Order: sequence, then C-alpha cells, then structure tokens
Amino acid sequence: MTPPVVLTVGGSDSGGGSGLQADLRTLAALKVYGTAVVTGVYAQNSRAISDVYPLPGNVVAAQLGAVLEDFTLAAVKTGAWASADACAAVTAKARAGLLPNLVVDPVLESARGSHRAVLRALERLLPHAVVVTPNREEASELLGWQVATPADMAGAASQLAAGGPKHVVITGGDFVTGDEAIDAFWVEDSVRMLHAPRIRRDAYGSGAAFAAAIAGRLALGDKPVDAVTFAKGFVSRAIGDASVWKLGAGAIPLDHFGWSSIRLG
Repeated sequence: MTPPVVLTVGGSDSGGGSGLQADLRTLAALKVYGTAVVTGVYAQNSRAISDVYPLPGNVVAAQLGAVLEDFTLAAVKTGAWASADACAAVTAKARAGLLPNLVVDPVLESARGSHRAVLRALERLLPHAVVVTPNREEASELLGWQVATPADMAGAASQLAAGGPKHVVITGGDFVTGDEAIDAFWVEDSVRMLHAPRIRRDAYGSGAAFAAAIAGRLALGDKPVDAVTFAKGFVSRAIGDASVWKLGAGAIPLDHFGWSSIRLG
C-alpha cells in the first residue's frame, strides 16, 4: 500500500534529537512517508543550540514549491522558524489552502534575528492550523501573559482557539513538580486535561515528536481528538524507553522506534 505523505517544515538539528530529524523518525515509526523543508541549520547537541544559520525565505519557498508540485500531501507539520520570511512563505501556501491537516508547533526559543518579527509572522499562520501545540513558555509569548499553572493552561488553550485554530494543546511536560505530565487540550468548545506518568529524565525533542505524531495520525485518517490522544501516548512511551540511554552529556533524545524493547541477536 502506498503510504500517505506528510510534510515537515523546520530546522535541521545536528544532534538529531529534535527538529526535522525527530519529525522524520516519528513519521517513519508511524509508517508515513515524510518530506521536509529546511528553514534553518542549527548547530545543536543534547545540551544547547550554539548557533543558527537561517535560510532565506525564497529558499524555503523553493523547497516548498518542489514538494507541492510533485506530492499529494495528507498533512503538514511546522516547527522552528529561523526567520520571519520563512514563516511568511509557508503561511502564503496555507492561506491558499495547499497545506491540509496543518499542525503548528510554535517553536520560538530558537528564533534568530528579530524575535518579535518571527512571533508576529507565526501569529498569522496559526489561524490556518487544525492543531496548535505550544508549551507553556510559547503560549505565554503568543498571548502576552504568563502561563504558569494547569488552570492557566486551560485558559490559554481557550484564548488561542478563539483566534482561529480548531484544536489547541498546551503542553505541560516541562513542569518540574508532580507525578504527571499534564496537557490542556481545547476541543469542541471545552478544555480536557490530558494526563500521563511523569518520567524523571530530561528529554529533548518531545514537542517535535508530539506534533509530528499528530500530523502522522491525521494523515492516516484519525480525527484530531484521536490523533492527539495517540501522540500523547507515543511520546510518553518514547521518553520512557529512552530513559536508560546514555547519549550525549545533556538531555536524552526519544526512542521513536521502541528500540529499547527489542532484543537483538
């Protein structure tokens, strides 16, 4: 059977744990064919991003045009923006209705140049999304007030949904206390709180994998509620399976393929 095609748009992470590398591994684990548009090259490892090399908007547009003229997309996921021009190029295609089942992970930490310009460009993309997946810090920047507690997350999800996205998930896996990873999920005019056991290892790339898994499941025919529920379980399992890994000196990447549970030989 020919697999559905998902496009991921974002940064290339030299450490491999986040960005396009994490997205493509997630899509492969879901048996979905992944295509990619690079917005910037990130000198990155498990500890930090040391430098960012943005790609010009016309280069991003050329990559996007090449994919769209040859592939029928079933879903699209966006991640890090190294420049406002790159985001604007993608927003133009979304506005034209060419980016189906759009999932926006509004990564802002790694924006370079004019951070405010990237934020404003991203705000113009959000209304075209089927699902938006900011963490608490990203939601705070998008809304202009501090999203700190689970109650704040519920309010933030509602406020962001009022701006156009059909579904919003405020992820709370970055809480440092408690036994659960809690997300606030706006769906059908109400907020649901999603719970999973907290795994006490710092992991990086979980936001990328979460949004990519949602896009992958949408491409496979899931409704957004089912796609989000699946993605929550996928990321929880992938962090848990990687918790025994010793890769790099910083945060662990995710075990997208369940390698830790496979016995070799």
